[in-house]
Amino acid sequence: MLTVVTAATAANLTTLERARAMLDFAPTEDAAVSTLIDQASRVIADYCRRPFGLETVRETFDAFLWGSAVLLSRSPVIAITEVLDGTQAIDIENTRQDAETGLLYRIDDDGYPLCWSGARLTVTYSAGYVLPSDEDGAPATTLPEPVERAAIRLVGAYRSLSGRDQLIKSETVEGIGSTSWWVPGAGSVLADPEAEQLLQPYRRLF
Repeated sequence: MLTVVTAATAANLTTLERARAMLDFAPTEDAAVSTLIDQASRVIADYCRRPFGLETVRETFDAFLWGSAVLLSRSPVIAITEVLDGTQAIDIENTRQDAETGLLYRIDDDGYPLCWSGARLTVTYSAGYVLPSDEDGAPATTLPEPVERAAIRLVGAYRSLSGRDQLIKSETVEGIGSTSWWVPGAGSVLADPEAEQLLQPYRRLF
């Protein structure tokens, strides 16, 4: 069970101005593109099975008897603030984490692995990324560049799909030329193939 202690202040994976730098759209499209950024960010979070914004969460594992590692639901792990084995607090110094995978290990004072075992394990930790912001004084984003690029690519794909039949692959105008579009195939999930490829390393399996 996972409870959000401190929610992320934002969820969008890019900003209007950062998207404009890549897509070069006019200010008259700002409202529409802002909506597309919202949609693309939600689609990517669903596709990757994870939120990306930095949050503090409390995760509980019931009736456990495992080896030296448990898999936390959120990553990358920024900080562990509390670990409880039942009601007994475990010294943070007696844990070790793999920030990117979310694996949390229990170790003894000499650094050797110990087994997690007990009726309930509760871990309070911060995980996620600082998302892009155009506000003055905002902290620098830590979101991986491929994820933001995927979001912008997806916004661009949504714009290109607007106003035309999405099932049409090509169109020919006699005496002028022809245009062909990529359309998602049966094996495609996202509206842009590059975005789908960029996001593969950031998808959680469960």
